Amino acid sequence: MRRYRRPVDGYAARPVSVSAHIPAPPDEVFDLVSDTRNDPLWCENVETVDLVEGTQVEVGTRFRFHQHLDRPGAGRMQFDVDVEVIEMGERFISWEATDRFQKREISLEVQPDGKGSRITQVTRATFLRPPGTTKWLYPLLARRIFRNQFRDLRAYFERVSPAG
Repeated sequence: MRRYRRPVDGYAARPVSVSAHIPAPPDEVFDLVSDTRNDPLWCENVETVDLVEGTQVEVGTRFRFHQHLDRPGAGRMQFDVDVEVIEMGERFISWEATDRFQKREISLEVQPDGKGSRITQVTRATFLRPPGTTKWLYPLLARRIFRNQFRDLRAYFERVSPAG
């Protein structure tokens, strides 16, 4: 994985790293996950994604996510996230995501893994306001959300290209 590129003023949380095996060829997995317009297919909290700037996925392409976060006991919170591709390589992409609460650098890499792929995501979040206990809870909650997303990504590929 690449290293964190852009320091952000604010209150940094610990980086969150998740990895999973996906039963599909690396290029297919990367093609799906690198175009964030596909996120609603495998990220249950992402409702829609709009292309804001650019015509294809490359450095500088910008998107806007419309997403939600279900908070136990506090209901659903909906918000938009502005996303820009800041680095891209062979089966590697990095985005900067900004919403009203935090800035995140999200790096994602897909590598061959047996008969499928290994996808690894590292997310570095910086809260824009003093986050209180959220700063300490964020890594635990984010890791759970990202693992669920990879579970759903694996299920997506199992549906569209079942083994056999």
